[in-house]
Amino acid sequence: AVKSVYASVYFAASRAYIATSQNLLSEEKMAVILQEVCGTEQEGLYMPTFSGVARSINCYPIGDERPEEGICNIAMGLGKLVVDGGRTLRFSPRYPQRVLQTSTPRLALSDTQSEALALDLRPERFRISIDDAVNLRRLDLRQIAPLRHAQYVASTWDRENDRISDSPFGEGRKVITFNAILKYGTFPLAEIVRDILALGAEEMRCPVEVEFAVNMDVAEGRERIFNLLQIRPIIDSQENRPVDWSSIDTSRALIYGEQALGVGRMEGITDLVYVKEGAFDSLATDRIAEELLALNARMREEGRQYVLVGPGRWGSSDPYLGVPVKWSHISEAKVIVECGIARFQVEPSQGTHFFQNVTSLGVGYLTINPFRGDGIFRTDLLDAMPAQWEGDYLRHIRFGRPLEVSIDGRSNRGFVAESTAGGARHDS
Repeated sequence: AVKSVYASVYFAASRAYIATSQNLLSEEKMAVILQEVCGTEQEGLYMPTFSGVARSINCYPIGDERPEEGICNIAMGLGKLVVDGGRTLRFSPRYPQRVLQTSTPRLALSDTQSEALALDLRPERFRISIDDAVNLRRLDLRQIAPLRHAQYVASTWDRENDRISDSPFGEGRKVITFNAILKYGTFPLAEIVRDILALGAEEMRCPVEVEFAVNMDVAEGRERIFNLLQIRPIIDSQENRPVDWSSIDTSRALIYGEQALGVGRMEGITDLVYVKEGAFDSLATDRIAEELLALNARMREEGRQYVLVGPGRWGSSDPYLGVPVKWSHISEAKVIVECGIARFQVEPSQGTHFFQNVTSLGVGYLTINPFRGDGIFRTDLLDAMPAQWEGDYLRHIRFGRPLEVSIDGRSNRGFVAESTAGGARHDS
């Protein structure tokens, strides 16, 4: 394993870095750090009870959450699942008992962790590779359930009564809810995360991100272990830098709202798709979803992302509350807007139907109600532009230059406008 790390200096990427950095090869030095993996062994598998990543800034605050209170994502097993954007459990350290993903049995079954990663200790399985996951084993729920670690993080689905039992020992499908920790405080995770984020941000004088692992599978009488693996500053980039709203003229906006989730500037979006207000019919939302599925497939084939605008709740299971799309209908949308209209007013969803996808993929989500002065949606301008495509319910506009898109969940504001660089509005 040590030789594999040393050998990385011969990789093409390493040589390219040296060539472009102008560093002197004779002055380069290298060290290999051996770091103990947190956890315990069972049946040839080594893993912590759970791992996580926490950030001191939350760009997708929902409900009572506030951006400065931070956010945390956790998963049973090794943290590579979290770092690589796998399905995790998201919670606010300020409100650990309010977890959207476990708020209903349906969400708990569909939106919680379905697999875990463990280090495979069997000697015959060891392989040398540049792939850092080559010796990890991916476990599904059936393989996870018998492990000792599962008793600390799992609940059980009571199928007969359609409810989630917080006991991990009943018969039925196991669901990784972390209820014992987040609801009943069997381990003070939220308090520890809050303290570390506050101290880290104070000492580094900027927002921070921490990686950690927790081992609860310890001998009776021994303390359970929280391992702080890494803490680093969240570096501002063009994508995640807070938006300077004093420099933005919102009167230019095609779309503007003050109930926005997301972060930073989004580049390269030239397409906007919206439900035509005059054609919208709450009895025809299934047909709107069918049109959108076909349009989204075309956008995927072309490698394009787009802004999507429509009334009601995107993804509602009740077709009378919005367009009943699944993620496959809107997977190429980079900004999603719930736009209320006077004749169709429903409580906004704030993206809760797709929250795992929205947060992990960095999708912007806006809620506006222009008919009552809450936000802007310039249908008058869009209706006057030539359409790239138009159906019975949807209209697709393609702009000659990328749109200006700024979403700032820290101030809850979002903005979409035509580029000030000019140019044609439509590509034929």
